Amino acid sequence: MKRENKHSPFTNVPNRAEVISYTKGTQHPCCTADNFRVDLNDTPASAWNTSASHVFAASFRDAHPGCDRSLKTIFDAWVVHFNYLRQVYAKQQMVAREEQARVLDLASGYTNEQDYKSPLAGIHSLYNRHLRTAHRHSGSYPSAVSVVQQLGPTGMSSDESEHDVGHGECIYHITHKTWRSAAVTDALHVLDKLHLRMRYQEQWNATAGAWPHLRTPSSQVSNRKPLSGLPKNFYAQDYISSLTSEGLDDLLLQEDMPLDIPQAIAV
Repeated sequence: MKRENKHSPFTNVPNRAEVISYTKGTQHPCCTADNFRVDLNDTPASAWNTSASHVFAASFRDAHPGCDRSLKTIFDAWVVHFNYLRQVYAKQQMVAREEQARVLDLASGYTNEQDYKSPLAGIHSLYNRHLRTAHRHSGSYPSAVSVVQQLGPTGMSSDESEHDVGHGECIYHITHKTWRSAAVTDALHVLDKLHLRMRYQEQWNATAGAWPHLRTPSSQVSNRKPLSGLPKNFYAQDYISSLTSEGLDDLLLQEDMPLDIPQAIAV
């Protein structure tokens, strides 16, 4: 994978357009042993990663002719390692996004979350916060990390603030994305509440740092363009039904992914 060591960043990850193009029916292998590429943004079972796993297993057998392991055993062992690499990659991405948000803060002259006025800084901060919360609760809510990563920073709801100077904490009203399904919105609301629970240490005693970013749903509608290439169940059925066949093709719908909120962490 052309990494100098285990701490090096992943630089050869296929982009979404490549993955979608391959998923649409390409028959040849997604990569070669000399240019080995895996999609660390998706599961081992995706079309791209299944192909890459077969490439790895075959090249491993070729490189170790004395190996008595079956191709399936090698394949399965690679899948286990691949899941570990996905965790490493997710942490690297989170650190990179947090650093990007910090640089935006410094460049804009904002030093805490309450002072954000830049929409770009705000959505990156919100994305990082959701991702941190999802990772922290990944044991009890395993699908949360994938939901946040699929949406990315641009899939987050922007906020409109309401604050009278000297009169307590700032309240942020969440703008509504009409294209996004209620199930996705519910998942993000759960992460908002879990974040507040962590900040108050589950006893409403605030931890160190700026006053928590209090977000409340509103009737305000976002005018940002819908994202494409998301799982079909990330989109509201009414929105999908309103599209022309051309608009539906442009949306590049992917297979559904789990969105159920485990009863154990429902708040």
